[in-house]
Amino acid sequence: MTVRDMAARTIPLHAPYLDRVNQRTWTRPHVLRQFEYASGWLEPGERLSIERVADAVRNEPILDIGVGGGRSAPLLAELSSNYRGIDYLPDMVRIARRRFPTLCFLEMDARRLSFIDQTFRLVSFTYNGIDAVDLDGRLQILREVQRVLLPGGYFVFSALNRRGSAYGERWPDFSVFRAAGASPARQARAIARFAIGGWNWLRSLSLRHNASDAAIGTLSAHNFGLVTMFTSVSEQVRELSDCGLIVQAVIDPDGADVPQERCDASVAPWHYFVARKPDRPSSSPST
Repeated sequence: MTVRDMAARTIPLHAPYLDRVNQRTWTRPHVLRQFEYASGWLEPGERLSIERVADAVRNEPILDIGVGGGRSAPLLAELSSNYRGIDYLPDMVRIARRRFPTLCFLEMDARRLSFIDQTFRLVSFTYNGIDAVDLDGRLQILREVQRVLLPGGYFVFSALNRRGSAYGERWPDFSVFRAAGASPARQARAIARFAIGGWNWLRSLSLRHNASDAAIGTLSAHNFGLVTMFTSVSEQVRELSDCGLIVQAVIDPDGADVPQERCDASVAPWHYFVARKPDRPSSSPST
């Protein structure tokens, strides 16, 4: 039985509301501004996951999925001038092109990549972007990544942890008031954020689904405006294996390696996965 068959018992394969909710949040003006000014590595785990494969992919074709406002573009373009970044939101692509006019950015959905087979030595998809689509879309992305990777190529991405601290974040989120300080104006904005978070939280109640290794839930980020997948490390490893990709390393946000034999004991909010396409496929990926 494939991962798709097992997870579909409790997690819906098709959940188009994830696209609608998340795209609406990401295209709000204040969120677009955040992506426009983001720069540098998010955290040590992201940097180290790319460093693990840097020598193997240097000067080779690189695909950067979910590029947003282009934060990761100059970091990966340092490894290779043969760089392409994609995002399925036109607003994000416009921002990235404006920020980095010498680099190539395309509007494209990772579930339907418009590249020929075996094009890239590295595919990167960080910021937990793979969690923003439903289960069927997630498996489509993994199959598409496997298809466009060269034999021996690498897929580096991050994914939210079903057994980690980010899963189950609940409203009310009083941290918005602590961050506001004593300023009356900032306190007023915090009250507005608090109220919006409550509305988003209540609206998402009917969208959540829960299983032991996979779930659909909300994040406190963007005032609970995102609905995402959460997957245990062992489940993510199985998904990758079913799609013909072999995990080489699992890294937590602080940059520490997570041993696969104890991976599901990790309570890190998310992990970085370094997966490799075999030089010669031993069997066809599951469909």
